[in-house]
Amino acid sequence: MTHSEKWFVPQRRNPAARINLFCFHHAGGAASFYRNWPAALSAQVQLVPVQMPGRETRHGEAFAPSLDAMVNELLQYRAVFADKPYAMFGHSLGALFAFELARALEVREGLAPRLLVASGHGAPRRAPAEELLHVLPDAAFLARMREKYGGISDEVMNSPELLEFLLPRFRADIGIAERHISRAGAPVRFPVVALHGRDDTSVPAADLHGWQSETQARVRIHEFAGDHFFVESSERQVIGVLNKLLADQLWALAA
Repeated sequence: MTHSEKWFVPQRRNPAARINLFCFHHAGGAASFYRNWPAALSAQVQLVPVQMPGRETRHGEAFAPSLDAMVNELLQYRAVFADKPYAMFGHSLGALFAFELARALEVREGLAPRLLVASGHGAPRRAPAEELLHVLPDAAFLARMREKYGGISDEVMNSPELLEFLLPRFRADIGIAERHISRAGAPVRFPVVALHGRDDTSVPAADLHGWQSETQARVRIHEFAGDHFFVESSERQVIGVLNKLLADQLWALAA
């Protein structure tokens, strides 16, 4: 495995693809979150899942110390992003990761995405987090995680072995999100589309609309049935919207 393949999980190459879609997973998740997507995405789209350290194919590595550290490392792979026009999709922590990387690629490399789709996350914070879950004792941490986000199944909660395996990952990823304070900067030029679960109480409406201050383009918001993990329960509808958004970008490129 090459060093770039640690970050960009190899997929079956799609020779018909005209745009790359880099997908960033949620806190506690992994690149396999997107394993069902290639079959449903347009034939003109190449899926490129991004794998954070400390899980699946990178299970022997230490967790990343910060979001900035991951962004700085990924900037070394400019050629991967320059391969063809690209878009980014991120869910929850993945949306924050995708935005900070996309902004850095635009500002520092002149290599902006055609589109950023931010799922299950409001605009980046410019102040310290009001609540720090990652410092709580294990039982309180898990209870608050389930209350705020869901996504931790009864099977995991009832298995000491699974909890022992997954808890460090949950805590590390939530810590990355909670410690990160986004730097102020000029609004980006690329468009942002926000996806939201109708029953997701972890993302206030004001935070969704806050994306407008981050981009010069008009922000669009799409709402789906479901809670914070609507991207799973409404997967078909989410991918349908993505296919339409990416088709619009391909049409614009061809115009």
